[in-house]
Amino acid sequence: MKYLDLQGYQETIRTSRIAMGSAMGMMRLEKEEVWRIFDRYLDLGGNCLDTARAYGDGRCEEMVGEYLRNCGKRSQIVISTKGCHPIGGDNGPSRLSWEDLDSDINASLKTLDTDCIDIYWIHKDNESVPVEQIIDNINRVIKAGKARLIGCSNWHIDRIQAANDYAKRSGQQGFLASQIQWSFSSTKEEYFKEHGAVVMTDESYNWYLEQNMPVFAFSSQASGFCAKLQSLGFDNPPPHLKMFYGSEENLVRYERALKVAHERNVPIAAPVVAYIANNKLPGVAIIGATKLSQLEESMIGGNMELTPEEADAMYEV
Repeated sequence: MKYLDLQGYQETIRTSRIAMGSAMGMMRLEKEEVWRIFDRYLDLGGNCLDTARAYGDGRCEEMVGEYLRNCGKRSQIVISTKGCHPIGGDNGPSRLSWEDLDSDINASLKTLDTDCIDIYWIHKDNESVPVEQIIDNINRVIKAGKARLIGCSNWHIDRIQAANDYAKRSGQQGFLASQIQWSFSSTKEEYFKEHGAVVMTDESYNWYLEQNMPVFAFSSQASGFCAKLQSLGFDNPPPHLKMFYGSEENLVRYERALKVAHERNVPIAAPVVAYIANNKLPGVAIIGATKLSQLEESMIGGNMELTPEEADAMYEV
């Protein structure tokens, strides 16, 4: 498994290049089945469990917390969770005050049964809130020992730049990583407006590369778009997937990934994930799985020897 060192101001966190997501899809499974998936993920070299306070009104954090209490492997696991999600949904009123942050992280610490969150993400931005206030508040959390590193989820690059510029001027810790939608199959942000999600663009990719800022990619497999193309053909994938990802460019990328998969005798999920895990931009692919077979196919991508140039060659059209 490939790993990424997240360089903090006082410490380093080593995380696997594939993180295990725990969003609402897993809530349909029995507890024992979820734990088998988590166990197998760890057995295959993964070490980062990603969740959020807002997922299922806290139920996903509860699922991860119960697993941590029972597996006895807390010291081997990087806990990644998010707080300060807007009220009443993705586009609801902002929750970026100190009171919101303090309440959310305390609830996460209790639910996850841990003294400290390894990576704590500010879940959504609100451009009417000064970045100075947000940076000051997250540094209160760090100084209190409640979080080791801070990231931002679904923030645009101009706001991240402004926040980190202020952090540098004031001698504080800024955002050390970003969590956005990024996948081998490109898409448009307009398709994710309902969920208030930020999507990787050419401009933001170049900015992250210049900043050398790690990106944790959610929807890193584009909801299985390439795998569904392989099994169903182009005319048969679900309509929303065809709309989100069914561009001519993505069809070219699919054929290239399929060629790599055949040459290396791996499932197509592997090169799709390996594109993120081996990118010249430091990336972590957040995956989801409701079956062990899905997990195992994706985890192969974390072990693929793919140079950044080979990753570019699969993607560039």
